[in-house]
Amino acid sequence: MLRSAGFRTLVRSSRTLGVVAGSVLVLAGLAACDSGSSGSSLIRTAIKVQSITQSGSCEDVNVKVMPGELLPNPPVDANKQEFVTPIKLTKAADGVACTGEAMTIPMAAGKWTFKANLPSNVETCERDVPATGGVTVGFKDGEATCN
Repeated sequence: MLRSAGFRTLVRSSRTLGVVAGSVLVLAGLAACDSGSSGSSLIRTAIKVQSITQSGSCEDVNVKVMPGELLPNPPVDANKQEFVTPIKLTKAADGVACTGEAMTIPMAAGKWTFKANLPSNVETCERDVPATGGVTVGFKDGEATCN
């Protein structure tokens, strides 16, 4: 069977159009997956710790983060369960003070309890973590509150 040049061009154009349309659909699907549930809507909280040296060195601190009443429908990648954020403390220029800061893993919006195991005592603090983020929790060894 003999095919004309016009028919071959039409078939070739149809294939190209199909490949382009398929690529557009794949890219649109990937963009939809990325924008809604994970990307920019993930919330992290900054945790800062101030302490003093213990026997001449700074002891790292673990902060346990426990969920309270969380807002409904959190992003898929947001943590909704208890976790620990390690804070590495470094010695300040004065040789006495120790400071450190770390960001939590992505977390759901709502009430969270932060519990820091400081060298002198254990401090607990409850914070509302809004869906907009931007929360910093600060612990200072020897003080009974957090800021």
